[in-house]
Amino acid sequence: MYPEIEEVKQKHQEDFAKLKEMFLLDDNTAREISVSINDSETDILKKFYEAEAKKAASMDAAIKKSVDKVENLDPTEPTYQEELKKAVDELVKTIPLQNKRALTHYVARRKLVLELFQKILDSETNKLKNGGRIDEDVLHNLIFQQSTNDPMNSDLWLVNEEYIYFKGISEGLLGQIEFEGTKILKENLTVEEEEYRKKQGGDAKLKRTDILLFPAEAKCIIIELKAPEENISDHLNQINRYASLINNLSIDTLKFNTFYGYLIGESIDPDDVIDNDSDFINAPNLGYIYRPYKRIVGKFGRKDGSLYTEIIKYSTLLERAKLRNKIFIDKLK
Repeated sequence: MYPEIEEVKQKHQEDFAKLKEMFLLDDNTAREISVSINDSETDILKKFYEAEAKKAASMDAAIKKSVDKVENLDPTEPTYQEELKKAVDELVKTIPLQNKRALTHYVARRKLVLELFQKILDSETNKLKNGGRIDEDVLHNLIFQQSTNDPMNSDLWLVNEEYIYFKGISEGLLGQIEFEGTKILKENLTVEEEEYRKKQGGDAKLKRTDILLFPAEAKCIIIELKAPEENISDHLNQINRYASLINNLSIDTLKFNTFYGYLIGESIDPDDVIDNDSDFINAPNLGYIYRPYKRIVGKFGRKDGSLYTEIIKYSTLLERAKLRNKIFIDKLK
């Protein structure tokens, strides 16, 4: 009798299905909550997460109960082994379920980041649809917010899963970057070091690396991001220069001598890159170009360093990250 109401109901069900897909909402929990056609998306998500929180609380209580039971068992009792096995079985059943819920939220959030990454590369965001340009800053902020120093809360996993666990900084002046509370470049330089600092296009301390990470003692990762339309071949020497400056002007206690460089863009022609630097090798089956070794000349009594470099497309990073996330999603399902 009222087709308009049926249309509203149908649309509401479709919107609910989209929310479930977007946030990987659990089907069982979705069936348990009561959703009205008057509920907004916020209302639906609130009901869902409240139901999830109740389940999580029950699981935590069950884990606590199992641990308490183990602590209170008496090894001298004849039923000790049987009771211990029962308590452990309950524990190993509950913990994976709890971990699965936490991982689901984590993977769902990554899924949204990947969708945004794809839209940016496809120029589908509202700004880009209206004639905006995909500049370096847009992609830089997606991967690791500029002028921040918290890789753990970044999306550096798009480049490499391990990189979120390293210390580092995004868009920092070389002269101001710190490691373990100390500036990495020396404050007091000799006359020769001062001359070197000001060579090749200005003051080294005022140069900005896009992303600088410190994975371990004496090691440094340098990531440079370029706008999709920029020719990567025009920037082949940039990472070399940063590695040389850090190798030769950093404080003595850091002893940086092993560097890993990533030059990321979209306009990449392997032949053009190799013609500009024949030490680069094309790995077409792996989707990147790499240079296994470049000597970083040591100066002022410093030893030579080494630099490994990869040149890779944003679209390749995206496809790799999608595949990794899909593996998680498939396992969760």
